Amino acid sequence: MLTALGNLAVPCILCFLFGILMFVVEMFTPGFGVAGGLGIAAFAAIIVMQFLANSVTAALIVTAVLVLLLAIIIVLFIRSFQKGTLSRSKIVNTTAVEGESSPVAKEKDLVGKTGTAITALRPAGIAEIDGVRMNVSTYGNFIEPGKPVVVAAVEGLNVFVK
Repeated sequence: MLTALGNLAVPCILCFLFGILMFVVEMFTPGFGVAGGLGIAAFAAIIVMQFLANSVTAALIVTAVLVLLLAIIIVLFIRSFQKGTLSRSKIVNTTAVEGESSPVAKEKDLVGKTGTAITALRPAGIAEIDGVRMNVSTYGNFIEPGKPVVVAAVEGLNVFVK
């Protein structure tokens, strides 16, 4: 196997190991940063070394093997996150949140209720309705702070007052 890589077998293997290490570091750090770029550069260096030292065919074979190995590693890693050891670790948040994702159902009961504008509504701002502060909008009218408001409609997440 090492003879297939030619006289650059050891540098290619070191670049491959370094590239894998950098991809693992990148998986546990947020964003696409230096580690991911170094991993890509290490794999590109392997391909360039094979292209210059051996032939185009050797470079294509090495590229295919690298892509295949990376695909296998990614599939195993994702599977481990879903069902394996990583799914039971503290890295993956498995707690479920109970309840509604938004207070829309509760806000639909607000139509017709009165409250007070806390901030200037031009046309959006904050009003206190039934002792609860919430973001509200008018239909284009300016309402000064401290003025009474009446909930006219609830459309999706938007509460309209007049």
